[in-house]
Amino acid sequence: MSREHSMTFNVSQLVGHGSNMTLITLQGFRWVGKYKYVYFFMLLFAYIFIMLSDLVVLYLISSQSSLHHQPMFIFIAALLLNSMVGSSTILPKLLIDILSVTEPTISPSMCISQAFFIYFFGASGFTLMSVMAYDRYMSICRPLQYHTLITMTTVRGMLGGAWLAPACLIGGATLLTSRVPLCKLNMNRLYCNIYSLAKQGCGDILIRNIYGMLSTTLCVLLPSLFVFYSYGRILAVCMQSSKVFMGKALQTCLPHLLVFINYFIATSFEVISSRMDANPHSMAPNLVSLIILIPTICNPIIYGFKTKDILRQVKRLLGLPNAN
Repeated sequence: MSREHSMTFNVSQLVGHGSNMTLITLQGFRWVGKYKYVYFFMLLFAYIFIMLSDLVVLYLISSQSSLHHQPMFIFIAALLLNSMVGSSTILPKLLIDILSVTEPTISPSMCISQAFFIYFFGASGFTLMSVMAYDRYMSICRPLQYHTLITMTTVRGMLGGAWLAPACLIGGATLLTSRVPLCKLNMNRLYCNIYSLAKQGCGDILIRNIYGMLSTTLCVLLPSLFVFYSYGRILAVCMQSSKVFMGKALQTCLPHLLVFINYFIATSFEVISSRMDANPHSMAPNLVSLIILIPTICNPIIYGFKTKDILRQVKRLLGLPNAN
């Protein structure tokens, strides 16, 4: 008994004061087995598709003066850029780990860095969608004030705030987690997240959980409520307007709503899966955790096909005729 306690103490001391001397084992890959090449090529295709499709839409927005001067398209470009970088914090290492001959490992410092960036880009998605909802609300419900209030300076400030607030809040959660020594070095995950990493730590995690709930409320829940409120107000205005106005307004808002619903569902599954203590050989919780990638795959498709101005530029790029 005393020997086991001594071993736990030594591991804690080792990880807490010399994280470069030990590694965390990612046990979430145990279910891959003989199908690892199938999963590898599926995820590789998904990653290539995410990068290329996002780059195409970003190119179309940046190269067309009719698009990159409009706040709505600037926010779309920011969201797609956010998705691209966010995907790159997960997929490259995931692809390497799938083909690993030995069980994949990661250093505590790299693990905490990956966890920060995954949570940061995830939270930034919600704050960006909240400023997009505000932009659509002002455009549809306050059209006479729109160009006075939503200037390029305002857009830059909104984008800065949408990235700065999550960076500070997620940075605080990451700092709290990194200061606690680890007692466990086996994590049943495909990648690192702050909650799973916190569970590896020694002692009480109450303060970290409270701060985590606060961060989730400010970065996810409040922006989500604001999105629902904004589109609710837009719908109320549309109901009192002509059918032509309603059609145009809903056509503009539909892509944003679809993207938001996608993000909300994927984030909910990620939160649930990170709190599941499943058998390392079970594939269910780890497959669920990959749902977080679905919005990054769907975003360029939704904006490319459901946003009329972008679809027109896509057809022009492909040499297809545009319907008037």
